[in-house]
Amino acid sequence: MSKTSKNVLGDQRGRIGKVVGKVVDGVQMYSAHTDSVKNPRTPKQVAYRARFSETIRLGKAMQGAINVGLKNSAAKLKLISAFNIFVKKNIGHITYNAETELTTVDYPHVELSKGDTPFVSFTGVTFNVALTVTASFTGNDDIPGAYEDDSVYVVVYAPTIGKSMMAIGTRADGSVAVVLPSVFANETVHVWGFTKTSVEETVRVENYGLTLTPGECSFTSYIGTGTVLAE
Repeated sequence: MSKTSKNVLGDQRGRIGKVVGKVVDGVQMYSAHTDSVKNPRTPKQVAYRARFSETIRLGKAMQGAINVGLKNSAAKLKLISAFNIFVKKNIGHITYNAETELTTVDYPHVELSKGDTPFVSFTGVTFNVALTVTASFTGNDDIPGAYEDDSVYVVVYAPTIGKSMMAIGTRADGSVAVVLPSVFANETVHVWGFTKTSVEETVRVENYGLTLTPGECSFTSYIGTGTVLAE
């Protein structure tokens, strides 16, 4: 931007070709004109926007789980939120088909949590009780850093309605049942789980290279998919 205090042509305001003139506090100012940016519609941009939108939709539906599972990761990065971490980690798990203009989510690789807490080993998921999804697991409480009262989170997501529900048990329980509202009836759902440590202060697990901080979670396990039984 340039300026001048005197102008033989008088005060110049508005656009003249590629130059825009204005007067600020009696001083003539000039700046280059920037053409309006058109909505980009290249195939790559269209695909990215679609993938980004689907990632946001998925994240909003599972915000509660994300706030638990990625809370510590966000705290370590300070200015980045748990939701932003979710988007960054998961946009790569969504593809876009230009012919159908539809997105596809790679549900087994969706990440809701991250951390060093020892995970439980999920052994299966059942849908044989009306409006209930039950995930079974082995607690693995013999692993250093695993405690019987660690929390186990099970998350159920129905893509068609864009809603999720979550239930919490402990490592010692061996299973967690998620009781669903009637809107989930006959919906195909996807199920994930993760573990959160019960420690209330930072714990160093000797000879295991492991440091647990309060709120630390495990990585996410995809448990399976199925159809919710109606009443």
